[in-house]
Amino acid sequence: MEPGRLSLRLATSLVNATTQHVAECPDLGPECQGPVPPVPFRHHIAQTMAEAALDASYGIDSWLAVDLRVPLRIVDTRPTYSELDGTPKLVPDDIHHHDATRVGVGDPWLVGRVGATRGPLLLGARLGATVPLGDTGPDPYELGRRGISHEHLQLGTGTVMPIVGGGLSVSLSPFQLGLGALRIFSLYENAEGYRAASRSFVSTSASVALLDGVVRPSLSFDWTHESEELWDGGLGDEGPTARSELVLGGAVAWRFYDPWTLEAGVRTRVAKLTSAASFDYPALFQLSVSTHFDLAE
Repeated sequence: MEPGRLSLRLATSLVNATTQHVAECPDLGPECQGPVPPVPFRHHIAQTMAEAALDASYGIDSWLAVDLRVPLRIVDTRPTYSELDGTPKLVPDDIHHHDATRVGVGDPWLVGRVGATRGPLLLGARLGATVPLGDTGPDPYELGRRGISHEHLQLGTGTVMPIVGGGLSVSLSPFQLGLGALRIFSLYENAEGYRAASRSFVSTSASVALLDGVVRPSLSFDWTHESEELWDGGLGDEGPTARSELVLGGAVAWRFYDPWTLEAGVRTRVAKLTSAASFDYPALFQLSVSTHFDLAE
């Protein structure tokens, strides 16, 4: 951390994901109250999810900085349907899934960061919170039971969520090894009765500086976890949503014009540790550009 230095990073991520599930009562709405319940059928959902995030960090002292992250999210959903035997099915007015693209700002992060060095060892910690600016909606499960069109995707949480993190890295020139952890706490529900999942991340990484640090390839191995997502204190009709997975990643950073750096990476899930329904995806692609300005000068 350099006093008076403003560091900027614009990062994008893109993933194509799919999932499917059987729609049955009570998920099929008021028809389930009739004398002959509707026949269950299968929903197939394809989603392209992209996010662009601007990260800004300002160094106040050699041990203190303030970080701000503002995300923009884009989600394109393409639903199709079939009978249980695989025969294609036409569902013209599905209340659950919509062939549409949603664009909106997510919840920004505002975080204070402290750090200290001891020889080749760098220690750091973060403390902050999210700002509830992302769009949220009413309980989709209650609307579904009433036969009303609804949206399951929440761009934000509607609540302030504390952020706590820490990490360390060691430089063994030209190698650098890192270990970090981050926890985002969901402590209460919003005005719609929605309590977002708490999220945890533990990451290990290794990188090597090549060509005097101009090129830096890296590998990472992460554990991620999300707790249950709750509506009015209970689980939705789709059951448990807690998820844990192991993710392997690789990236290459290129300092093409000092202090400008371009980084490209890819991440993929190597193990799913819970049975909750989740999207399947081959890989998540990332691209970022970063630089800094010494405003004190």
